[in-house]
Amino acid sequence: MQPTSDEIYRTRKQFFNDHAEGWLNHCYRNPSTGRLDKHEKDFERLFSLLPLKPGDHVLDVGCGSGVLVPFLMERITESGLLYELDFAEKMIKVNRGLHERENITFIVADAENPPLDEACCDIVICFSCFPHFQDKVRAVTALARTLKPGGVFVVSHFDSSDGINRHHERCHAVMHDHLPDEAGMRALFRQANLSIEKYTDEAGFYCIIAGK
Repeated sequence: MQPTSDEIYRTRKQFFNDHAEGWLNHCYRNPSTGRLDKHEKDFERLFSLLPLKPGDHVLDVGCGSGVLVPFLMERITESGLLYELDFAEKMIKVNRGLHERENITFIVADAENPPLDEACCDIVICFSCFPHFQDKVRAVTALARTLKPGGVFVVSHFDSSDGINRHHERCHAVMHDHLPDEAGMRALFRQANLSIEKYTDEAGFYCIIAGK
């Protein structure tokens, strides 16, 4: 019997809560250096593409335990504001313990229902999380609503869409979580009145940059 959407959601959420404590080490620690620099060059490439500047308000969706926080804070500085949003409360707990600062707001919520004002963000970043959104149409529409006119919406992974989908298929907890193909993503963005300016899908790097 196929699991219901609610069962898939609960299984996914439990998986991320169960792995929150060790997530950064598991995914980003380089065994050669002992530091969280496994994807150093990939992060350099990603952030070279993003128009971040001091004072920006940024929504980091599916933030997990906060791998992007140091990169974002370096660019938006103390004059900016960072929203760290994740549906797994233990991910947010770990993130807060590592990164609590006056200009970071930690939010436990689904991407489909971000409790933020309309047009409050300069940039929305969905890093390594988009396949896990339960309702991708609702999520993109809701997240786009938080963008200011002229704001930027980013989706990125450090693998191709095919690689991401194969990876998820091997894990029971997220086996139903897939990244749509290019046509599907373009359709999602059009529905949310977002215009894709850059679409990259290659071995080791996936990135969509869209404007509102």
